[in-house]
Amino acid sequence: MFLSFRSKIFAIAITLIGLFVLIATLAAHHTLRSWTQSRIESDLLQRAQLVDASIDPSADINAHVLRLSEASQTRITLIAADGQVLADSHLEADEAIEDHANRPEVIAATTSGFGRARRHSESLGTDLLYVAIPASRNGFDGVVRLSVPLSEVDQVLDRLRTLALIGALIALGIAIFLSGIATRLMSSTLQNLLIHAREATELPDNAPPRAGAEPRVREAANSRSVRQLTEALERSVGSLARERDRFSAVLDGMAEGVVATDAHLTLTLVNRAARALLGLEGDPHGRDLADLLPAAPLEQLIGGARSARGASAEFQLTAPLPRTILARAAWPKHGPGLILVLHDVTELRRLETVRRDFVANVSHELRTPVAVIQAHSETLLSGALDDPKAAQNFTRGIHRNAERLTHLIADLLDIARLEADQAQVAPRHLSARKAARDAIDALHAPDDASISLEIADELHVLADPRALDQVLINLLDNALKYLPEPGPIIVRAHTPADSDHVRFEVIDQGPGIDPRHHQRLFERFYRVDKGRATHMGGTGLGLSIVKHLISAQGGQVGYEPNLPHGSIFWFTLPAAPPATSAAR
Repeated sequence: MFLSFRSKIFAIAITLIGLFVLIATLAAHHTLRSWTQSRIESDLLQRAQLVDASIDPSADINAHVLRLSEASQTRITLIAADGQVLADSHLEADEAIEDHANRPEVIAATTSGFGRARRHSESLGTDLLYVAIPASRNGFDGVVRLSVPLSEVDQVLDRLRTLALIGALIALGIAIFLSGIATRLMSSTLQNLLIHAREATELPDNAPPRAGAEPRVREAANSRSVRQLTEALERSVGSLARERDRFSAVLDGMAEGVVATDAHLTLTLVNRAARALLGLEGDPHGRDLADLLPAAPLEQLIGGARSARGASAEFQLTAPLPRTILARAAWPKHGPGLILVLHDVTELRRLETVRRDFVANVSHELRTPVAVIQAHSETLLSGALDDPKAAQNFTRGIHRNAERLTHLIADLLDIARLEADQAQVAPRHLSARKAARDAIDALHAPDDASISLEIADELHVLADPRALDQVLINLLDNALKYLPEPGPIIVRAHTPADSDHVRFEVIDQGPGIDPRHHQRLFERFYRVDKGRATHMGGTGLGLSIVKHLISAQGGQVGYEPNLPHGSIFWFTLPAAPPATSAAR
């Protein structure tokens, strides 16, 4: 038999309600039955106590029990301590009665003070409810037993059962009526939902069944609509899940940190970059944004974001690493809270500082020789040309500063090329001793200079010959310039134990360098003694060029004091493989 959707819901509701009413009725009947029996037993107990108090052994016991029975509307039996029945209100006095000592209610009364039992009475031929108590008043020692027919109890229970059944039927009728209304409303709501769902999801079959269509046709259309709606919802959920995964991947792949909060500035979203910038460990969700950012820029960001024009602020973070953060904030009109995009501009700000310092240093270095050349030229033009001796001195000064300009421009071009990673280095096998000797020859050192080599003949390195020559010349030239008087300079090279690099050292016995300058010796334009360096024609770029050339060949460069006097400038280069070196 085909049932419509509405009929199915109605049938299920009626079945559930009927089952509930049946269980409730049975439970109520059981409770009322127990309560009624308890009340009857309690009533019999009270009557038995009255009978016990009213026994008069001196009177006619049978007549006395009969009067008490008529007054209490119960059967009364007086039983002696030995079980003999002394009187029974419902039996004749001369009627033979068997011994009652073994009756359950009598045994319970004599042992526990109260006894009860339900059984069939052979003497009266009906089922009775017995209640017995021990009696020891007025000289009577035995048991007082009262009983009522169970038919009277059953009549009371039948009346209660009838009332419960009537109540259950009334409740069931009301439930059926309300279920019918609820089913109709539910069916109507579902129909409207399906119609709107078809329209919203643009399902292919969006034509609702005709009002007069058969129930089977409407049910089939509804089932098809539900199935199509389910498929559309599954597609939507799948699409949302893919969008969520794609969004998470994009956020985690961003170099910028992204932080989102709720209206109370509690973190709800933090991508991987933001965790690294803010030094967050574990799950940061639920933390307060005010605990992570400085108060002043955070207030500026919130104020600007709430004004719907967005805001940006730059601030410093000290932990986990010192960083400069540029934050941009927005508060979407329909969004739940603040959205922050964090940019790490630490390196950018450092480069800006380097650029400003570089421009300032270059301007200063160029200005000095140009000013000297201009001054000497003006002096010559103003008449010094007529004085041969003065003209020669001024012309020599112009030539010296022109050479200084040439060296400065050449060094600037070299360092610009090196910093742009355009240095064309071609490492090949070189004899360390021969390379050092070539550099000393190209240096054109003064005749009184004493430069010695401590390099084994068999020591070879992998280095670009021009780059290595320039490095050695720069270091030797520095050593010669800063020696207060001619002194020994040693060029040493060796391969440290457990190392695959050759270490070159240029050692002098000059005044040395104060420790506070050690970390900055290889910076551009950094001079330990600016006045003396300018006088000697230095550009301040030589050591910086050395550092770039060595780094481009896979080595390292450094400085250490030569105790007790002097300096050691050292650098390392890859050692040539022994087999290859031998082949040379």
